[in-house]
This record gives sequence, C-alpha cells and structure tokens, in this order.
Amino acid sequence: MKNIALILVAIVLVSSLAFAGDMAKSGQWGVNSVIGLQSVGVGFSGAGVKFMASENMAVRAEVGFSSTSTSGGSGSASGYGIGAGLEFHQTAIGGVSPYFGVQAGYSGESLPNGGTNASGFSVMGVYGGEYFFSSNFSWAGEIGVGFRSAGPSGATTTTFGTGSADMVFTWYLN
Repeated sequence: MKNIALILVAIVLVSSLAFAGDMAKSGQWGVNSVIGLQSVGVGFSGAGVKFMASENMAVRAEVGFSSTSTSGGSGSASGYGIGAGLEFHQTAIGGVSPYFGVQAGYSGESLPNGGTNASGFSVMGVYGGEYFFSSNFSWAGEIGVGFRSAGPSGATTTTFGTGSADMVFTWYLN
C-alpha cells in the first residue's frame, strides 16, 4: 500500500512540473493574497500588489485588516497592517523560482472598552519558492527570519528569529 501511495505522489509531482508555466516577465503587475501564520508587519492574512521590476527582481506591498467579536458580545477587536518588500528571484527550475528578499511592516490593533492597544514594527529576511502554473498565476511559500518589536505602549517585546510562514497566491494582470 505504501508503494502505491509513493507512486501516486511521484506521478502528481512529475505531472505538475510538466505543466508548469513560464515565470512572470519584467513589467508585469500582480494582485496577491497572503495567508500566513504571521505575515510580516500584518499579523494576519492580507492582500497586496506585486510588480516585476526586472526579470529577477520584484517589489511588493500588502495591507491587511481583521475584526473579531469579543466573548460576551461587548464589542469587537480590530487589527490592521501594512508591509513592503523586495524579492530577488533565481533561475526557475521546472516552473519553481527560488527567491530571497527583505521586507518591513507595521501593524496595530484597537481593543474594545478602553483596552490597551498594541502596535508593532518588523524587518525580516525571507526565503521562498514561487511555482508558476502559468505566466499569469503563481503560488509561493516563504519563511521569514528577522526582528520584531510589538506590544502596548510602554510594554513592547522585542524578538529575533522566525517571524512568518506564508503562502502567497499571485494573479499577474498583463
């Protein structure tokens, strides 16, 4: 049974590489959605834009917003964030373009009933891989390592280490 499962996984992987598309071209704009454990500077999922400034370099910006109801229905907590970054792509192999980069972000929150609002700032290095289904659609996975300072005024916590693990879906427009 294990052999059958391994054969099926191998067939899926080889098939996906066979149907891989070309990498995005210089000058292409993209709209992306970020789903992450902790997106850099955004602390939750968001959306953004990406511009391929050259064949190997991309500039991206993202924003995010979240709102949750507190227990007991006494209000809602909301959060927001903005982030920007650069990606430096390596030569694509089988439709996958490995990349490294840097990004920075700012986030904040608003708590109900006069709670202590927190904010944060981060600067991270990222490493990931972007798989191109076609020259107009890609899926990427990345991990970020860096510096983050966050918390309420007067009680911020500074950390250094793994700060994000994200999936990024990008739809290139032109």
